[in-house]
Amino acid sequence: MAEKKDQHLIQAGGLSVDEIKNAIVKSSSENKSLIESVLADDRVSEEGLADSLAAYARFPRVNLATANIDPEAVKLLPQDIARKYFCIPIRTEGRHMLVAMANPTDYRAMQEVEFKIGRTLKVLVCTRTEILDAIAKFYEPENSLKAFTDGLDDATDLMIIAGDGNTGAEIDLSDGRSQAELPPVIKVVNLIIQDAINQRATDIHVEPTLNDVQVRARIDGVLRQLMQLPKWLGTPISSRMKVLAKLDIAERRLPQDGRIKVQRESKSYDLRVSTLPTLFGEKIVLRILSSGTELPTLEQVNLDPADLKILMRSLNQPQGLILVTGPTGSGKSTTLYASLGYRKSAEVNIVTVEDQVEYQMQGINQVQVNVKAGLTFASCLRSILRQDPDVILIGEMRDLETTEISFHAAMTGHMVLSTLHANSAIATINRLLDLGVDPVLISSSITLIIAQRLLRKLCQECKKPYDPPPGMLERLGVVPDGTQYFQAGGCQRCGETGFSGRMAVHEMLTVNNTVRELIVRKASEYEIQAAMRAQGMTFLLERGMDKARAGLTAISELFRVLQLDEQEAFSAQKQERCPSCKATVEAEYALCPNCLTSLKTLCGRCNQHLKLDWKMCPYCKAPVTDEMTDPARLLPAADLSGVTDTTSAEPVHVTTSGIPASPITAVRRPAASLRTDAPSANGDTAPSKMPRILIVDDDAAIRLVVAKSLEQLPFDINTELASNGTQGVEMASKNHPDLIILDVMMPGMDGFAVCEKLRSQVETAFIPIMMLTANPSEEGRIRGYMVGTDDYVSKPFNVAELNARVTRLLRRAYGIS
Repeated sequence: MAEKKDQHLIQAGGLSVDEIKNAIVKSSSENKSLIESVLADDRVSEEGLADSLAAYARFPRVNLATANIDPEAVKLLPQDIARKYFCIPIRTEGRHMLVAMANPTDYRAMQEVEFKIGRTLKVLVCTRTEILDAIAKFYEPENSLKAFTDGLDDATDLMIIAGDGNTGAEIDLSDGRSQAELPPVIKVVNLIIQDAINQRATDIHVEPTLNDVQVRARIDGVLRQLMQLPKWLGTPISSRMKVLAKLDIAERRLPQDGRIKVQRESKSYDLRVSTLPTLFGEKIVLRILSSGTELPTLEQVNLDPADLKILMRSLNQPQGLILVTGPTGSGKSTTLYASLGYRKSAEVNIVTVEDQVEYQMQGINQVQVNVKAGLTFASCLRSILRQDPDVILIGEMRDLETTEISFHAAMTGHMVLSTLHANSAIATINRLLDLGVDPVLISSSITLIIAQRLLRKLCQECKKPYDPPPGMLERLGVVPDGTQYFQAGGCQRCGETGFSGRMAVHEMLTVNNTVRELIVRKASEYEIQAAMRAQGMTFLLERGMDKARAGLTAISELFRVLQLDEQEAFSAQKQERCPSCKATVEAEYALCPNCLTSLKTLCGRCNQHLKLDWKMCPYCKAPVTDEMTDPARLLPAADLSGVTDTTSAEPVHVTTSGIPASPITAVRRPAASLRTDAPSANGDTAPSKMPRILIVDDDAAIRLVVAKSLEQLPFDINTELASNGTQGVEMASKNHPDLIILDVMMPGMDGFAVCEKLRSQVETAFIPIMMLTANPSEEGRIRGYMVGTDDYVSKPFNVAELNARVTRLLRRAYGIS
């Protein structure tokens, strides 16, 4: 049975057991390699041969394009031996070395490689082309990268500086020559950082996946894709960033943290670097922080005039505690530092303790927490109290010990500012009680609690009028009143997102005598909320709705940023007043406790609660009469328990001429022919990506023919169509396809100009490009390769050849097959 199974597996790759044995004998007699002997037969492909040899030798099959190759492991094997035997180390596993080989039957090669490396081999099988590509990328990375980066302009406005932690000196590392500091790698890293700063990004994410490396930036609080890099470029990029941040590049199993200092156009930026080991390699996140010279003032924090007066009054107090709450990335630190800037003077001693120090400000004393050295928030805070401070900023209240010390400091003549993670200003009180803080301590120490969120601002150039669907405003607790709302459009100025910049909305809870009394008796959030609403407090959702009514933001932003479940309950409670006596009542009351007016639609027979649109009671089958639905018996706010959001995405249609109404067409394969898993370096399987292919041709018939031809590929794809070079460049820059099939002869911008343009932009420089031409002259072919094309196909083309070349490019770039 085992012999029959082996026979079946080998035949699936294209060769039988006997054919492989004969090829081994023939290659030995002719003094040729097995690979050359077998591939001399045009009927055998490299992939088929690799599949057959893997089954014959019983070694796992691997796609090197998706493998995490360790550069330190590659250094153990000399390049001449790797080229001689078509093999390359992948990584060490204990006392073994994982090695990819094109010929797993060459036992002499295995012995020599084992001797050179000094470890026992675990062999994986791949194609000869994959081995040669990997050798070029890891032994000669500068040459491989040079082809992609020659067309890119240097980041002339950017200088990356690494600080020496011992002396405080600054050294420029841009002239390094290790693998992590090759000029092409330096150029790519510098362009990534410069592009992110140009787009006002707050974070850069470098994320290795199975098939590639995704680079995304958080702009206006939302992640956007910057570019897509080849898988093999992930290690040099991460190593370069780790070198700049003074991290251990050999340590890839544990998270690390560091800093990079960047100077651009006379402005300084601090990049906080964090690494995290993931399944497909190290993920790196860079937090971009401006230097103190660009910190906003209190007047620039977007506080309402009344709120600004409240905050200034609290800051001018000789003692007390001011808390700023909100989720990560909501601008809490910016507000606190603006407050410090307001208090900063020669007469005031300001000390901060943070982890990490996000902003560097002159004139204040900043302390960096170092848990490994025993410098925690609590221990540092005790020392700060002996430094005669006037104002203390604590980065975050994380535990009871730090919180209690902060509260005692606020009671003994110090102004304390800090942050806390809570959903609202009122919820902060319960959060402190959950930490174990005494209610009396809370009521006597806190002066002001601020809840803050950041909403994206609509681009004023492209915003469009918007009519909210039925039920949406009611979910926000708003009665429709004919106000004109707006939604995001999309233009070149805002990067087709419809939003440009962010603004803060705040919720101010001043701790007065009423709040102190409620805190001491541990009143519920609802009681405190009702009491503060009676005193005129404005809540986050109401602030957001004011911005939406003014056309500054979209209603969708409120759903994205605010926690609607709680806010919906609070907003509904605001509208729930008795229609007779106008008294405020709770949502679940069926009768007004003051005048006994009915507040719900109740069945006349069984007194069960009914919904407005019901014609019959589902409990007792009694018909619903007009008396039951009399508006005098109902609340102004409708019962929304049955309302659902009816918004949905618009469908995508493709016309019969092959030109899509929307530019994306999904091409699906029958279930039996799909390959959804790709083998990893250890033989396991992981889900592969669905490649997106952009077809650029001015002839609609050719676009249709190419798209139909690609339907015969053995895996799922998405195709996008562009009718000219200019449109192709725009779509490639916006959507970042995995492969571009490009016509050469087009009016306006021809294929050579398109290719040159794409290779000059860091976002598209690494996308594989295949050129199509009806005039396959040698001069045109050479010019195509000079401007950066990866392959060149003549028209009319053979469908099988086109698909084979497409598969080859996708496999080499992403390991897709």
